[in-house]
Amino acid sequence: MNISKAKQIYKESEDSRNLLLSIFTKEELGVSTIPSQEEFNKFFEEEILSRVDPSKTKFPKKNSFSCIQLCNSNGEWLFDYDTDPKNSWFYYSHAYVCTIFMNKFSLQDGAIERLMKSPVETHFKMKDTQPKPGRLNSASR
Repeated sequence: MNISKAKQIYKESEDSRNLLLSIFTKEELGVSTIPSQEEFNKFFEEEILSRVDPSKTKFPKKNSFSCIQLCNSNGEWLFDYDTDPKNSWFYYSHAYVCTIFMNKFSLQDGAIERLMKSPVETHFKMKDTQPKPGRLNSASR
């Protein structure tokens, strides 16, 4: 089967997609490697959010429950954010969040930032905050 025929079958037959992807790459089939927002959100819930260990939650600013740091079961930083309306922000770990998206979807930081906005709005109720990757624990910011 040539690549043009494979592309046509991929577009027309959902049932054949997995088989074709086992033979050809997404790039060869002309399939976008950027996931849909729905696909990204599902992956975020199943593979990222599920890593948060509630027992490792920290409140790094003394006497403030608006600044929250979420870690995995090993105590490795995943997210931190501040819901204070005067200075809200949301950071996610480059090492433990970004790299997972980069490996799964071949995404760069800018695309991850755009796609992260939806799950941050949904799960953290932060509608006007632009998520940003952080390389270090942002509690010291």
